[in-house]
Amino acid sequence: MGTLARWRETLVLGHVRRGLDQDERIVAWSHANVPGKRAPGLFVVTDRRCLLHVASGSFEDVSRPLERFDLFDVDRRSDEVARVRLFGDDTEVVAEFSLTSRVRARTAGRVLRELTRADIGAPDAFDPSATSPLPPVQRRMRHHARRVWVTVVGVVVLVLSLLFASPFVPGPGALTAVAGFAILAKEYEWARDIHVWAARQADRFVRWLTSRGRSKGTVTSLSDRAERDAGPAGFAGREPGPLAQPEEGTAGAA
Repeated sequence: MGTLARWRETLVLGHVRRGLDQDERIVAWSHANVPGKRAPGLFVVTDRRCLLHVASGSFEDVSRPLERFDLFDVDRRSDEVARVRLFGDDTEVVAEFSLTSRVRARTAGRVLRELTRADIGAPDAFDPSATSPLPPVQRRMRHHARRVWVTVVGVVVLVLSLLFASPFVPGPGALTAVAGFAILAKEYEWARDIHVWAARQADRFVRWLTSRGRSKGTVTSLSDRAERDAGPAGFAGREPGPLAQPEEGTAGAA
């Protein structure tokens, strides 16, 4: 494995590897999307399990042993997307793979091929011996035009993120950069890798910021409550006593 490939796997799979057993080995993986989730995801097959990871703290990783699955099917939602469903006795995993390029189609096909090697049944139309079991979409003029449009818009958004990150122009630079990589990820594999990593870091930052705001709000509410209990004179916890009554004969002596 070359230096670039090792760097790519460290960037993308570093978080996933930390959750695996020490002697567990990843045999195939691919970028994937989970229906209904905007955050990017990964579909990983190890020598023991099938794992679906989404770069968002609001979605827990789906991890199931391979022996729990019986079969999978492939639904070509369109020329560019294939939806894969894995079925078992009491579990189901759904992921969508992009087929907009030859590289993406071969990577997704490699993942499904490893499922068949784990004795998981495949649909009749799936040929694991083929170079690309999931044929990619045929690139036409509109696809090349979209590639140019994605490149221009993505680069512009990244430049804006650098501008927002400048100390002279305050703004959400990091989140804008994530949006830029999300746009470029529609066409470029390197951008998909960075998008997963950047989305994971942005999610951690947002959750940290939210928890910090909540803790500050708790401290402020406790301080306000203490001030209310103290009263205007600042004697917290003391009941106001009765007004002093003049002793008998005092008023007359005045």
